[in-house]
Amino acid sequence: MLIILLPITTICVAVAGFYVWHRQLIRKRHFEVADAALAAFSRAQAALIYARNPASFVGECASRERDVTELPAQSKLLDRLFIPVEHLRQNHEAFAELERAAFAVEVHFGHHVARQVREPLRAYNHIVVSTALQMELGFRPEGGHKADYDDPNRLSDEMYKAKVAVETALRPHLEAPTLEQFLLLTELRASARRVIAFLVSMGRRLCALS
Repeated sequence: MLIILLPITTICVAVAGFYVWHRQLIRKRHFEVADAALAAFSRAQAALIYARNPASFVGECASRERDVTELPAQSKLLDRLFIPVEHLRQNHEAFAELERAAFAVEVHFGHHVARQVREPLRAYNHIVVSTALQMELGFRPEGGHKADYDDPNRLSDEMYKAKVAVETALRPHLEAPTLEQFLLLTELRASARRVIAFLVSMGRRLCALS
């Protein structure tokens, strides 16, 4: 009897060891992806707040290409309107890092979570486009009025909703799991019950046929 049980026990221990190792590997990877995404989201959000700060310093907006027909007053107005884009350019790497993190999130947590992670990138594009439109208006003689397509309150609301969704989806993966959660014991017990129910059902059918 012991000769039969020994190889079975060895196989069971080997399977259990492989299962725990695989669970540990997945858990570690999920931790790394969630941690990187949350950090990148926070940095991009801070960059957006800085971009929408109207304050500027001497020498800023030097990267803006100036039209030869600009008057000094127009240049001053356009420089002021260009401040958000200038600030975004100064933090370009934060958004590049967020895009890299979003790809990893999409692989491990799905498209819906990755879409929420990418919300700062959509805000980035919105600011660039709205700034270009405002500058186009500002360059006209009747320009200089703030357009109704640039709604900072709407952007803030969308960023807040995205941040809540990202935190809800990813924050739990940074917390230490219980042994039951780590080993997925609840799922294993449910699977075992299904297998047992299937075997009992098959046994009854065989008995009925015999």
